[in-house]
Amino acid sequence: MSHHQGSHYTGLTVFSFLAGAVTGAVIALLVAPRSGRETREMLAEYGEELRERCNCLPEGMKEQASTAVGHGKALVKQGKELIEKGSKLASQGKDYLEEKRKTLNDAIEAGKQAMAQEKKDLDQAMEDK
Repeated sequence: MSHHQGSHYTGLTVFSFLAGAVTGAVIALLVAPRSGRETREMLAEYGEELRERCNCLPEGMKEQASTAVGHGKALVKQGKELIEKGSKLASQGKDYLEEKRKTLNDAIEAGKQAMAQEKKDLDQAMEDK
């Protein structure tokens, strides 16, 4: 493993640790039975502490974090586009099914009318005999 790869994995490990710490802290703060004011104060303190820790990170790790954030934003954008496309396809499918339901109902109604007319004609023919 090259020195560059080793520092990449170290940076990723530290970044993962920080992300896990932030997530854990936020969950702990939101679940803990404290007043809103106390929770806001704790979040502010934790945010300041996190900012100080991030300022101590090497530039390479900051770049990696920035790249990861950019990649994450691209994935979120792609996900939104896929959801929009899926919604559009679902709407088109709904319209198609509604059209086929109407066609089927029209055919059933035409069949009922034809059957009623045939019965009427048959009754008339029976009376004429």
